[in-house]
Amino acid sequence: MSKKYFTVEEANAVIPELIDWVPRLQELYSIMNKSFPDVQKARSKAEYSGGSIHGSDYLRVALKANEITKNLENKGCVLKGVEMGLVDFPSIRDGREVYLCWKNPEREIRFWHDLNTGFAGRQPI
Repeated sequence: MSKKYFTVEEANAVIPELIDWVPRLQELYSIMNKSFPDVQKARSKAEYSGGSIHGSDYLRVALKANEITKNLENKGCVLKGVEMGLVDFPSIRDGREVYLCWKNPEREIRFWHDLNTGFAGRQPI
């Protein structure tokens, strides 16, 4: 599968879905991290056959999070940070590959950055 490169307009067309998906993904990650402390303990003891009575509940939440992540990836988006709500869109700018950068709850793409600078290197379009 070849890599998708987005124009600003194409990336902006995905934002309505991001505004729905990213907060839901943040909620699911929060649930996984806070609501299942015994799963965290079981994970750390997994090499000793640890377990959790809440494992199936945790798995349901994790599968929902995975589904949203796959939806993002299938569109060509790059999830960069769930906690901060960061999603990048591969793009070509001045003949080189860059990322168009979106942060929840922005309503449109207004920034880009080099592949190696990340969010800290955001520049206005």
